[in-house]
Amino acid sequence: MTPRFSRSHRAATAICAVVLSLVSGCASSTRSDGLADFQKSPHWEAPEVVELASDAAQHRSDALIIAKDGRLVLRQGQTIEKINTHSVRKSIVAVLYGMAVEKGLVELDDTLEELGYDDRGSPLTPTEKQATLRDLLMSRSGIYMDASGQNWQRPERHTSRPGETFFYNNWGFNALGDILEREAGMTLGEVIAEWLAEPLGMQHFTPKDVDWDSIDGSSVRQYVIYMSADDLMRLAVLVANEGDHRGKRLVSANWIRDMTAAHSSTDTDPKAAFGGGFFDGYGYLWWTRHQDGRRLICADGWGGQYIIIDPETRVVLVNRRNTGTHLLAQGWFLWRGVETDRPYVYALFEQVNELLQTKGAVGENQRVRDKTEDGGS
Repeated sequence: MTPRFSRSHRAATAICAVVLSLVSGCASSTRSDGLADFQKSPHWEAPEVVELASDAAQHRSDALIIAKDGRLVLRQGQTIEKINTHSVRKSIVAVLYGMAVEKGLVELDDTLEELGYDDRGSPLTPTEKQATLRDLLMSRSGIYMDASGQNWQRPERHTSRPGETFFYNNWGFNALGDILEREAGMTLGEVIAEWLAEPLGMQHFTPKDVDWDSIDGSSVRQYVIYMSADDLMRLAVLVANEGDHRGKRLVSANWIRDMTAAHSSTDTDPKAAFGGGFFDGYGYLWWTRHQDGRRLICADGWGGQYIIIDPETRVVLVNRRNTGTHLLAQGWFLWRGVETDRPYVYALFEQVNELLQTKGAVGENQRVRDKTEDGGS
């Protein structure tokens, strides 16, 4: 879905078209290797995997990283560029909310009224103020107002009460970032840096990599997070490991399970609400998808920003499309860019996932045979 920006940023888009050569969005981080501390998988750059991903660039994948059990299988493309995460920003914030709950800063059943939170541009009604943080995380707030970053059709205001209906709602997503800043007493960039980037060993993210956008008629701003594919892989592996980072627990396993459970699904809400049916469930700012008998956990951002996780096999894929490393550069992509071929990436994930399971099974059988031939020692 195409993001919506303020008039000032739309004007910047026009400027960008003129000065594209200066702000093409291809600036690199000053650090060269963001995953040097990651172990290589036994299947690192296996010829079969390399062959499967050989046409990724033709499908408009600018960065692709695959890992299994926290070890690298493949890493190619623009992995160190700090690219706009688009809607993957929401999935990052979901992990932060698990930490905020555990720190005692918020409770999921806190209502907007109890938090003293309102939209000063379009004040909330008493009913809308009964929406809880849980409702916002599940995108079931029932607050249907104009929001930065959203230009798709939304229901008429007051057509649902909090908790009743799933609608992918940027007003609620934006409010979550605003509330987290206030309750944590830090900027969102500082929260990410202190709670995630530092303990995970992110090499590129800094607090300045969070930008803000706003529109007329709402005091609720949209947070824009820039992050490299390398740093995003660290977060993805944390989720795949249910909140554990190399033996240190950063967020509870219960939170990760609850965050990625389908609190809304195509069984309870209109199929069209789930990316036209591409996904079949929504948790706390994370999508779920059943594909070829597997349940996948997904973060999905405009342009081609994807995290795909198989929680059973712990295979993780991060894909990035360089839509711009700042808002000016993003203007060019809005004008002429084409998104990553999402079906291709999901098919690639399934092929690699199956291949790694097969190779793993073959390797285990060989180890059993070797042990038997050695007399079982």
